[in-house]
Amino acid sequence: MLMRRQAGLGLIELMIGISIVAILMAAGTPSFIRWMQDAQNRAAAESVLNGLQLARMESLRRNAQVNFKLTDQDGKVAWSVGCKVPNADCPAIIQSRLPREGGEAPRLGVNKDALVQPVAPGHFGAAIAPGTGLLAGVTFNYLGQAPGAGNGNDVTRIDVTNPDAAQARRYVITISSGGQVRMCDPALALAANPQGCS
Repeated sequence: MLMRRQAGLGLIELMIGISIVAILMAAGTPSFIRWMQDAQNRAAAESVLNGLQLARMESLRRNAQVNFKLTDQDGKVAWSVGCKVPNADCPAIIQSRLPREGGEAPRLGVNKDALVQPVAPGHFGAAIAPGTGLLAGVTFNYLGQAPGAGNGNDVTRIDVTNPDAAQARRYVITISSGGQVRMCDPALALAANPQGCS
């Protein structure tokens, strides 16, 4: 009668398997960290975009001037939406977002200069430094327009960056005097990709 040997992993085979897994994890960690940083910046940009769109919608719905304000002077993602002239039908704070609700890494910087149309290629190449131009905001009128955008009174551009990770994807949000709000990626060319900035 033949005896069967039990098959299993030897110590050397186990160590080789663990080494391969460790090498794969070490190679994938930087990519995962970069992905997380990009996701945090995107979530921050979408939060600001949603706040701007809410302010515009509320101005139309309430037939009143509604403010969108960035409320953290250090550039953390914090904002509030409220009526410029509060009353019983239009409160001072309709909705707000506190800095602790999002990640700590994304930071905002703003600009009030008019955006020339069409935007020249590479116009958004340089990022606005975090905290620049804050505290600031934009007011939407009862037609959903932002007449102060572009004349130095209201914000026309908001950059979302991560100062701790320069390689993280940056997003730009633009506001026109007509009230159009757009989020774009300055790393992409608008001619080749609709998500591009210029």
